[in-house]
Amino acid sequence: MAGIRIEGNVSGNVAEVANNALNVNLSPDRLHAGFNMCTYEIDPGSITNSRYSEIPYISKDRRMSVGIDTVLAAYFFTATAQNTALFKHVFTTMTMTQSAGFLNVNPALATVSGNFAYLQTWRYFTLQGESSLRAETSWTLSAVLPVNQVFEWGFFAGTAGVVPTDGVFFRINSSGIVGVMSFSGTETLTATLVAVPATATVNRYSIVVDHETVSFWKDTTLLAQLDIPVLQAIPFLSVALPITAMMRNSGTVTGGSTIKIGITHVMLRDLQTIKQWSEQMGTMGKAYQGQDGDTMGSLGVAVNAAPAAAAALVNTTAAAQFTGLGGVAQVLPTLASGTDGILFSYQNPVPAAGVPGKNLVVTGISIDGIVTTALTGGPCAYVITAAFGHTAVSLATTETGSFVTATTKAPRRVTVGTLGFVVTAPIGTGSNHLVVQFKSPLVVNPGEFFAITARNLGTVTTLGAIAFAAMIDHYFE
Repeated sequence: MAGIRIEGNVSGNVAEVANNALNVNLSPDRLHAGFNMCTYEIDPGSITNSRYSEIPYISKDRRMSVGIDTVLAAYFFTATAQNTALFKHVFTTMTMTQSAGFLNVNPALATVSGNFAYLQTWRYFTLQGESSLRAETSWTLSAVLPVNQVFEWGFFAGTAGVVPTDGVFFRINSSGIVGVMSFSGTETLTATLVAVPATATVNRYSIVVDHETVSFWKDTTLLAQLDIPVLQAIPFLSVALPITAMMRNSGTVTGGSTIKIGITHVMLRDLQTIKQWSEQMGTMGKAYQGQDGDTMGSLGVAVNAAPAAAAALVNTTAAAQFTGLGGVAQVLPTLASGTDGILFSYQNPVPAAGVPGKNLVVTGISIDGIVTTALTGGPCAYVITAAFGHTAVSLATTETGSFVTATTKAPRRVTVGTLGFVVTAPIGTGSNHLVVQFKSPLVVNPGEFFAITARNLGTVTTLGAIAFAAMIDHYFE
């Protein structure tokens, strides 16, 4: 048998062998090419016990289906303060802080039974159709968790430091790391994924939730996969859940551990929602409110009380009642005719260690006005413009020449329209309404200013006040 020779009956060619394997080439002749199946390996069998591979989906039009993901959330902990626009924080004694790009869970090493702290997104993430949810984060432990200390991260709603009753999440305790699928309080657990988690080392962990399975990953390695139990229709009863990080002491703790959490992402996989980028940024909390490291709350000039008293506009500065990304402001129409006044002014935050630089993208403006104190004189005819890109609040900021040290930029101006008020207009007289959408958006770089300006080409009044209301359609990226 050792001398068997494979030889072509017609050609007389012999087969070749290399590395104890027969060399085979598929025929280039389509009629004689045979059948070859393309599959993609998910796991070689180390987790699923046998080789796990999938074939791609091909439509009847002979096109391969390729999934396109949709970004749902991207959380960075580069600021030193909590982003209250994005996260809810609840605790008893146990603390959380932010520093060096991490959320620090239990930095003071609380040891009393019942102590807990959690940070939960205000936003809930929903399972959609045949797509899946993927949440990814990175963390590092200062020490292996002691007995009675538990940390959980993933899709669940935090509740006063007790065991999550619905969701899919990682759980770390003194026995190591496990994956948990909880359906209305009934838990299905993986085997221990990591018996002794590494300390002082940042690793990336992710969860993928499908309608039939839940998988747990470390970096690019599949750690475990749970099938949905036969009596369950979906992985968790809530259908939509927030991302939560929670540490809790189920009893008295000796020692303790601090867990540092880094960047966190949530993706809707294999489903292109056809949402515009501006809509995606808006749903991620990147519009109409303070950003990481900035002052939290609304960016517009708006208070839950009477607006500030009317004041004259100025060309070079903006008083507090005129500082904001739109809003409501009362104006004394006494600025010299033909001179631009700053009606609203906003500086895109200057980047710093705890303030990530973001572009402010303005896509539209709407503005109108109403007389709040009868005008003496007039008429008033305001030309409204958008000024953006200037490096100082003053509209008189100049553009430096080529390669001049410390470059400055003058405002770029785009005309929005005109608002008119008749002579001696009584209280309640309204102007026309301006609405402008920009096909090419106005982009304000970090540290630069955006302003709405008003130039009265009519007659300066001696008495009277006008309230202007402006909405700036925008997002940060």
